[in-house]
Amino acid sequence: MNKKFYQLYCEICNWKLITDGIDVDKLHEIKTAPIPQGAPKIDPIEKKVVVSKPIKQKRKFRCPSCGRVVTPKPIKNPQETIDRFHEQLESEQRKKEWEKLDAEAKDKYEQVKEEYEREQKQKDQID
Repeated sequence: MNKKFYQLYCEICNWKLITDGIDVDKLHEIKTAPIPQGAPKIDPIEKKVVVSKPIKQKRKFRCPSCGRVVTPKPIKNPQETIDRFHEQLESEQRKKEWEKLDAEAKDKYEQVKEEYEREQKQKDQID
């Protein structure tokens, strides 16, 4: 689920639309022509005219409120950002739990070791 989201925002009238591109059919799209990248060149080997590929322009839409031109700007998926934040929190909590368990295990190990040493001393005294 890696959807791309776009924001259409009109600075003049503060109209705003966040979309994944499905509902832009309702808006009036302004037609744009591709921008030529350079002048045509002649290929010296084949003696033919080589035209460079033109650059495509971004799609442009008309603001439904005031009629100005609005261009879509890509934004990060907000739910993906929230999910990543929750995963970081969970990993930090798990890390703290493991550290706590490690500390408890060390304490228990030391207690068992002390008891074992006491038992060994008592056995040595008895013998």
